[in-house]
Amino acid sequence: MSLFATEMFFEMAMMEISVSLITLGQFVGATFIFLSILTWKTPDIAGDSVKSFGLIWALGALIWTGIVGYHIAIGVARGATAIGNIAIFVILGILYYATSKSKD
Repeated sequence: MSLFATEMFFEMAMMEISVSLITLGQFVGATFIFLSILTWKTPDIAGDSVKSFGLIWALGALIWTGIVGYHIAIGVARGATAIGNIAIFVILGILYYATSKSKD
């Protein structure tokens, strides 16, 4: 959403819009698209290492949860976008971690 509707994305997070913020948002949107494709193709790429990848992805989700949580705590991010991001990161992090620990 931040790639194609950057202004709306940041307004939902109650951030002040600037040209620099829109540029950053578009970059982040492109990055998320890349990460989505990478995640989708991971089973094909990782082969027998999918469990290890799940653990790494869970760690990444924990880092994202931490930074968004910090931004909420200090008041620079708020609203539905911030809460939605936290929820998505927590759910996916738990699922990836559980998958990495599951037995075949």
